[in-house]
Amino acid sequence: MMIKRLIGFLLIIGAVGGILFSLIGLVELWRYRPMVTKNVVDNLALVDQTLSTTQQALTIVGQVVKTTTGDVAALQATSAAVAQAIQDTNPGLDSIIGLTGKDLPAAVTATQTSLASAQSSALVIDNVLTTLTSIPFLPVTAYAPAVPLHTALGQVSASLNTLKPALATINTSLVKDKTDINEVEAQLTQISNTTQGMSISLTDAQTVIDQYIAVTTQLKANIETAHRDAPAWITAISWIASLVLGWLVIAQLGLGIQGVDLMRGGQKRQ
Repeated sequence: MMIKRLIGFLLIIGAVGGILFSLIGLVELWRYRPMVTKNVVDNLALVDQTLSTTQQALTIVGQVVKTTTGDVAALQATSAAVAQAIQDTNPGLDSIIGLTGKDLPAAVTATQTSLASAQSSALVIDNVLTTLTSIPFLPVTAYAPAVPLHTALGQVSASLNTLKPALATINTSLVKDKTDINEVEAQLTQISNTTQGMSISLTDAQTVIDQYIAVTTQLKANIETAHRDAPAWITAISWIASLVLGWLVIAQLGLGIQGVDLMRGGQKRQ
């Protein structure tokens, strides 16, 4: 009889503890629900704002790349035209000397300046997208291009470094010996071929930018949906947790009643 009474007493203690735990859990659940909802909504809003900023940066970089593509195309067309002019006629050498000594180097410098600005912005974009696409539970596949945008732009800028020495060689050749047309034509042809390759690289960079824009657009749509539905989801989870805790209260009541019965049974037999 003592064992039954002891078991009954332990069941009652356990039931009381379980009921208190469940009731405290219910109170704390609904107490912290607004705070949790606010934190989740605020964080999602911050991510959405970051994506908006990223889209704006992508737009700026895209404009810079388009401008640079136009500059490179103009440089290629100019180089090809000058090479053809040298091949066809000789009287325009004086103007060509000025072109290779000032105009084309200035165009190369302006292009490199634009690329340096675009490369810095592209590096920030690469880091932001890598971080955002690695966020757990977002239905977005991690985006990792074979050649990052800032690396592609850096390669284009590095390719431009070979143009200034080539232009300097051309200018020196023209000044020293205007009759050495074949070398000048070969150098200009090389510049034209180099800029053609750069145009391809810039086109690829523009493709990467378009892919980044698609990724940020998808991410932004998902974040906006999550931001809109987060309060409802948190409320639904709170109700489910409340039902579970309520069921535990009922279960603990049954356990307590069983403990009381055991203690009463032991007392009656005594």
